[in-house]
Amino acid sequence: MKEKMAELSDNQIEALLKSYLEKILREDERDRSMEGKKSWQGVEDPDEHVDAMAYLQHDCRRELAIGNYSRGSGAVDRLLKERGIKLDRDGESYKKLCRGMMKLMINHLEIDIRRTRLDYSLDNLPFSELL
Repeated sequence: MKEKMAELSDNQIEALLKSYLEKILREDERDRSMEGKKSWQGVEDPDEHVDAMAYLQHDCRRELAIGNYSRGSGAVDRLLKERGIKLDRDGESYKKLCRGMMKLMINHLEIDIRRTRLDYSLDNLPFSELL
């Protein structure tokens, strides 16, 4: 008999994604302060970094539009492992979490683009506006 795995509420999914976004934004800013230009993965020109992030953001939007969440599933798997949460990969919660992760990735890229341009205006928006 197959063991039934837990499902998460929409509030739990949003809380997980919010904490993940806050964590990666803190890590990004730490890397910027510690490594400077090297934090752009070896790209020294900020415009080149912005172009690369915009291209990736475009790909994520296209994948989200067609329901391809594979780019977000790796991050979801790492997040669930960190938190000790086991979800059925075919379950509704997992799929919602992957879709939310794709939205989060798009918005994280937007924040990264803006921060590269020294624009921190998105940092204080309510989380619901980012997803």
